[in-house]
Amino acid sequence: MLSLRSVKQMLDNLKEEYLVLLAETIPFLAELLEDVELSVKSLAQDIIKQMEEMSGESLAEYL
Repeated sequence: MLSLRSVKQMLDNLKEEYLVLLAETIPFLAELLEDVELSVKSLAQDIIKQMEEMSGESLAEYL
């Protein structure tokens, strides 16, 4: 959960500059979408939604 919060904080602070790290982040988020903890899954979904809004593209095909 701490690592997800760190990603969220970096995304909030760096905004579009964080998008260069999408390729490294997507596999990590895809795995967390299958987590049994609802809070982990929910935060991962929120991060993905924020990334999609910033990039203007759907990330569904990469997850």
